[in-house]
Amino acid sequence: MSSRIAFPFLVLPDGVVSFGGWMIGDPGAPLAAAGALLENWDYARDLEVGASVTIDWAAAAAALQLPISALKLKLCLIAGTGTGNLPRRQDRLCERVVDSSIRESHLSAVVLGSNLSGRLRLSLVVTLVAPCEGGTVLSPQVQGARLWQSRQDILIEDGGDSRFPLETASFTEIFKGKPHENAPWYLHWTPGVLQADFSACVRLYVNSDRPDVLARFVEGDAPTLQAILGDVVSQMVESVIAKEDAAELLAECGEGSVGQQVQQWLDFAFPSQEVGSIKALCDQKPGTFRAAILAAMETKGSQQ
Repeated sequence: MSSRIAFPFLVLPDGVVSFGGWMIGDPGAPLAAAGALLENWDYARDLEVGASVTIDWAAAAAALQLPISALKLKLCLIAGTGTGNLPRRQDRLCERVVDSSIRESHLSAVVLGSNLSGRLRLSLVVTLVAPCEGGTVLSPQVQGARLWQSRQDILIEDGGDSRFPLETASFTEIFKGKPHENAPWYLHWTPGVLQADFSACVRLYVNSDRPDVLARFVEGDAPTLQAILGDVVSQMVESVIAKEDAAELLAECGEGSVGQQVQQWLDFAFPSQEVGSIKALCDQKPGTFRAAILAAMETKGSQQ
């Protein structure tokens, strides 16, 4: 566990915990070593992650200055996701309590694709289960004291720039009696919250009651993806540029925000054009405006 933090208690050095590396793949299939980038992934695809550790218990007891007979540790596999520096969502995938009778441990769990966006941040944390008698003043004594950890940061696809957090759902169940009950897709978001995290407050629903559309979406059918992206990007861009101070509002938006994503779409579909001229095009020639966005989404769609 390389760290520059000076803990107020003894921790486990890297030589005591042998880490086998992060593994990732499709649930039920053989896992492969995880790299910095996971390619060819989409939100309809769940992921299985795993990691193995081997603990030298004699060395661990010596490092913590605790009796080996009383030493119990908890292994916890954690997954975080979201664009930006901090994950918008973090889940404890699985936990396991081990003692000196268990030298090697393997942890694995499935991460739902509908929960992922931008990055997958994996952590394997080793903590103290309970206080032990017989230690020194420097021995860890607080339940849950973090003694060792390994991290892996994985960029999924292109970091979410051309994608929406997506969920497949039966519209007849969740939107029963509403005007969009029979729509093939639906974009849920709240206009006006440009500073909010894009991955946290924007979600694209694809209607599972329309198996024809859903199948083409999952298979990556280019015209289907282009139509969906063109529609939802138009919705969000038009709402933002309708504001009188749109350019100023967008300039204030930080990394991973709704406003930053809208600005990226504007730059992509209307390169070198000011927000004011784009708004004029939308007002005066809405057909040309929407066709320009739809055309831009052809390139974006090829990345799906």
